[in-house]
Amino acid sequence: MTRVPELMAAGVNVAFGHDCVMDPWYGMGSGDMLEVAHMGLHVAQMTSQKGIRACFDAVAVNAAKVMHLPGYGLEAGCDASFVLMQARDAVEAIRLRANRLKVWRKGTLVAETAEVVARLLLPQRSSITRFMPSR
Repeated sequence: MTRVPELMAAGVNVAFGHDCVMDPWYGMGSGDMLEVAHMGLHVAQMTSQKGIRACFDAVAVNAAKVMHLPGYGLEAGCDASFVLMQARDAVEAIRLRANRLKVWRKGTLVAETAEVVARLLLPQRSSITRFMPSR
């Protein structure tokens, strides 16, 4: 593992990814970029709020730059390929391995998952309902 925080601080575009998905060398890969970000933040010792957000960018924004993806982003004129996650922000998305609610590719909805809802029912507390990302 290289010095990720130092490279980022120096302005180097650092991206995370992996290529091992159910292959003979490493059978644990899932192709899940939130999993990659989660592992990366631990290995690179970037567990601060700022570090976690930087690791999210390493699998999204920075990776798109490395791959020279045309039309990447949320601005007008981009190709409308994105994932809507059941999370308030990037930190929660990685921390809880957010449920992917909808996936669009070039403006077309290609996958969707129902929201996950958890309810805490304890006599000494009022009923608490929270939308929980899946794991």
